[in-house]
Amino acid sequence: MPAIIDFSGLPDTGAGPLGIDVATREFLRGFFRHAGQNQFACLCPNDKAFTEFTNFAAEENIAASRCTALDRHDATAIEASGALVRYDPDLVSQAWLRRYHSQRRYSLIGIAHASASTNAMQAIGDYLAAPLQSWDALICPSAAIRSAVAHIIDGWGEYLGARFGADLSCPVQLPVIPLGVDTARMATVTGEAKRQSQRRALALSDNEIAILYVGRLNYVAKANPLALFIAAEETAKRSSRPVRVLLNGYFNDDVNEDAFMEAANAILDVAKLQIIRHGDEDFPDGVWAAADIFCSLSDNIQESFGLTPVEAMAAGLPSIVSDWNGYRESIRDGIDGYCIPTTMAPPGTGDDIAYRYFTRQNTYGDYLGAQSQSTSVDVGALGQALYQLVNDDGARRTMAEAAKKRARETYDWARVIGLYENLWDELSQARVSETVLGERQDGQAFHPSHPDPFAMFSGFASQALGEGDLVQLTGLDWNEAFQRIKLKAGLVYSGSLMELEELPFLIGHLEANPGASVADILGAMPHVNADVLQRTLVWLMKLGICRTAPGT
Repeated sequence: MPAIIDFSGLPDTGAGPLGIDVATREFLRGFFRHAGQNQFACLCPNDKAFTEFTNFAAEENIAASRCTALDRHDATAIEASGALVRYDPDLVSQAWLRRYHSQRRYSLIGIAHASASTNAMQAIGDYLAAPLQSWDALICPSAAIRSAVAHIIDGWGEYLGARFGADLSCPVQLPVIPLGVDTARMATVTGEAKRQSQRRALALSDNEIAILYVGRLNYVAKANPLALFIAAEETAKRSSRPVRVLLNGYFNDDVNEDAFMEAANAILDVAKLQIIRHGDEDFPDGVWAAADIFCSLSDNIQESFGLTPVEAMAAGLPSIVSDWNGYRESIRDGIDGYCIPTTMAPPGTGDDIAYRYFTRQNTYGDYLGAQSQSTSVDVGALGQALYQLVNDDGARRTMAEAAKKRARETYDWARVIGLYENLWDELSQARVSETVLGERQDGQAFHPSHPDPFAMFSGFASQALGEGDLVQLTGLDWNEAFQRIKLKAGLVYSGSLMELEELPFLIGHLEANPGASVADILGAMPHVNADVLQRTLVWLMKLGICRTAPGT
């Protein structure tokens, strides 16, 4: 089943890309390359976003003629596909739009890259009250992020259940599908020739062990460097081989750069540090080939899956990672590398942290910092793992081979996109066979907070036009009538009225049938939407072109 991508474009983040943007870009490339569909449609808010969409397609040899931009409100076009995919968890607004037309029209699929921000938590928290169905899904890249998402949904269910005395659950499916990696591309940026070239450029000796971290260099929102620096220094002191830490990424700001350099100057002596900035023209493909070991010790809740360990596996590197969120699902401890135990403060000790974030006394960075500050990586276990890999060439080779094989068989986009397509097919079957929850009844508003204004404010007017009311022309001269219609104050918003080209037919019918009932007029013009026609009749009354009298 083909899918439509809800694509707003990727933001310009200045110094370097955010992890979610990298994941989104790589998803699109994998989608264009491996999806079993000939045409690629998207919902784009503007021409710039659509141009970016077609540019991504062109990179995968998809001609612009195979790409189409659809209107978000064109439910028929979306229904022709059956699946609308977003790269964030915000499914609620589109679910209400869908309810206006029909809730069986198509499935909504989101992706929960992270769930720690207020926006993400609020978007997920709104699921219980939204018209989401069992044929909708929020894809979780890891079981850990699925648990976090379920915690929010369950919390709302408990609260609403206690408040209203009902047993509430959310029908949205939460499948776990990992992020993917382009293993073929990673093969082109590694290899022995690349390794020798990069190591020469970095002035790495043949005997020197390079420990690589890739990503944003942010000690609050990505990974605190202290554990890595401490373990690297201890390993360098114990080992006869030189040790160098390579940080390949970018600093958000001077505060982060100063913090990293302060930590390095305080801790590193025997071990050396080298920073390769994101976008360095000497290393357009990064420094994957130069490294011997990949190490990423995430300790914050901003991280949900962790794409770089998967990239490291595809690059043929053994990895040392924190036993944290999706990392533990990617790296098999003792096979592809080592997962270092982590400890965090117990549940129930962070309620005040959540409160200060909710009340905006603290920023998102403060919220992440308070959590990561009370999350530790076992430095002793890290030191042992690092020392072993630094000094055991055979173990590094064995783990590297296992990692590369796992990346190819489990995380290559060809396989991951296949998992997406299987999900879309399953949701399509559910859309046909399963029951609609909260099905819209006749006369019911599509959204409780956005009802028909003529229903919500019906008590404002003396009366409402009824189908039994009789309508007749006032006898106003037609030149004067059309003059009134042309006035700015006469025609305020044409979109809510019948086509003006239809007016002569309506007027002619009223001339031939003076005192016709509203029901008769509706019957005489079945090609015009009944709601629109009744609004038009009241508009003509407003202009003094016709009037009504109660029917008998």
